[in-house]
Amino acid sequence: MNHSDYIINAAFRSISRVNSFNFTNKAAQTIATESRGEYLMQIFIGTPPKKVIAGADTGSDLTWIQCFPCKECYFQNYPLFNPANSYTHHLIPCEKITCKYLFIHSCGIAAECLYGVEYADNSYSKGTLSTDTVSFNNTYIGKIVNYPNIVLGCGYHNNGLFSPTGEGVIGLGGGPLSLITQIGYKFGKRKFSYCLPPYNSKGISQIKFGVDTQKNRRNVVTTPLVPKFPSTFYYASLEGISVNGRMFKPMANETIGNIVIDSGTSLSVLEFDLFYKLKALIIQTIGKEHVPLRNPPEPFELCYRYGSVEYFPRISFHFFAADYGLDFSEANVFGKLGNLMCLWMLSTTSGHSVLGNYQQVYFNVEYDLDKSTVSFAPSDCK
Repeated sequence: MNHSDYIINAAFRSISRVNSFNFTNKAAQTIATESRGEYLMQIFIGTPPKKVIAGADTGSDLTWIQCFPCKECYFQNYPLFNPANSYTHHLIPCEKITCKYLFIHSCGIAAECLYGVEYADNSYSKGTLSTDTVSFNNTYIGKIVNYPNIVLGCGYHNNGLFSPTGEGVIGLGGGPLSLITQIGYKFGKRKFSYCLPPYNSKGISQIKFGVDTQKNRRNVVTTPLVPKFPSTFYYASLEGISVNGRMFKPMANETIGNIVIDSGTSLSVLEFDLFYKLKALIIQTIGKEHVPLRNPPEPFELCYRYGSVEYFPRISFHFFAADYGLDFSEANVFGKLGNLMCLWMLSTTSGHSVLGNYQQVYFNVEYDLDKSTVSFAPSDCK
């Protein structure tokens, strides 16, 4: 599979994921590997700790990994986690309130809580809900820091479009079962940040917990998070989009909490009306002498022949109460697809807009759940 195939697949997955934001018992498709335009995170689970590499996903809450003995598992590149080897691993009884936080839950033969997660692409994970110690390699103090009694899923039936480079999903959403919510209550700050390197760069970036990473940074774009159901997703209010300084706005009744900030969606997906206003203004700004491709490869909707346009316009997102616009570089918005340059944003009729991880590259993104804000600062992500 070449680079163009990866991007096209990532684009279709982005649309599928956003269309699944219908707040039923089907979760959004998970984040998996960098090679698919997605990102991984390393943690340690159990006592003694076992290193686990899994997809970091702000669009889901439950952290789950494949466990031994696995009755139905997708292939992964690493040994399965064996809960019998961890003396801090404990099953959660099904009568506990923790079990009832799940969309899909039931009782096992030993009255243990059984979880189920179903994804928009028909992938799934099923297993037991447990607690165990989760640990992180704290680079500030040079040692591993332990957080006991973290709720997570041990998956014994997992199948679908999961990558062998990931052992499961690390849920970083805003709900009660998310990893950030659980460890945030333990050390007093529900705050985390990440800075994503570009696709295929083999760059490594850290996810930081409980640290103010925007201090002393310039041009920080900070906007309130909007509380909405379900609490998993991080909603913000997009007040307008500008193209070379010319701004247009969403419909007046569609500005509050109208966009989800999501690390698990690859390419940004905009509500239908918003996207076509953006597309029209880009075409107008580039000029009539440059004709876009009549039939661009699906699901892309605006492409030019590579090299036919010397300069693409600057795109900025304008958020409620932010001091600055979120200015994207050309590389954030337009990408090479074979012999084409395409707008790497997509449209949806689902009613939900999502800021995907491709547009978050080269920004330090910080979520502060205690202050209910999300902020972006330009960064080289080193």
